[in-house]
Amino acid sequence: MTVRAIAVLLVGMAGTLLGGKGLLAHHSLASQFDEGKPLTLQGVITKVDWVNPHVWVYIDTKDSSGAVEQWTLETLPPATLRKGGLRSDMLGTGQTVTVLAYRARNDSKLAFLRKITFADGREI
Repeated sequence: MTVRAIAVLLVGMAGTLLGGKGLLAHHSLASQFDEGKPLTLQGVITKVDWVNPHVWVYIDTKDSSGAVEQWTLETLPPATLRKGGLRSDMLGTGQTVTVLAYRARNDSKLAFLRKITFADGREI
């Protein structure tokens, strides 16, 4: 095999591996969350990770017995949220919020955030 043939083969393999990685990393909403399991949570924001490819919001809620439950809420990419009117400075720790979300298919304390309502009544 010539040096040129080896180089072409390596470039082709690298392209396949890099292209495949991007495809494997992307997932649809329905693969992890069930739109048939909407839930409303009211709680206090404890942490926000404003990062790509998805923003994460962590809230503490209380269950029916008053015990604290920690929820992790995945949402859209930062650029999409900004286009929709939500900025990172609007999500502060200690804020009380109400969220509409779709629960994870595995019934963990993970959900996909669809709407957030702030204490002053603003909704995004």
